Amino acid sequence: MLGEYSDALLGAFAATAPAASAAVQALDAGDPEEARRILDASEELGRHVFSAPTFHYKTGVAFLAWLNGHQKAFVMVGGMHSARSLPHLSRTIELAATTGNLEHPTLAAERWHSMLRLAGYEIDAAVVTGASA
Repeated sequence: MLGEYSDALLGAFAATAPAASAAVQALDAGDPEEARRILDASEELGRHVFSAPTFHYKTGVAFLAWLNGHQKAFVMVGGMHSARSLPHLSRTIELAATTGNLEHPTLAAERWHSMLRLAGYEIDAAVVTGASA
């Protein structure tokens, strides 16, 4: 219906900002096929961030902002940074990595591994440095 919209679209673009930017640039360059390819690749990430309970999507947006270096800490008012489980956040970073939504992959890996260590997980030094066995 004409005139209907969703405020969630802004949240989806916040979660997939690097890919959304690349898609807009592709459109500006006259390449709608490339824009569609980029957006299609990011759709699964957007759906994951907005998975039920949907109102916790802000946790995913803040998590990705932290991974990308846009905020110094992954902390939210009212402790909402803990609204999503580590497995959920793990899938978020996996999808972000495969869709080009990590602006600084090395920084993202460092931050994610520090979060996992804080949660009591051992991180192999080879994984952190990218060294081969």
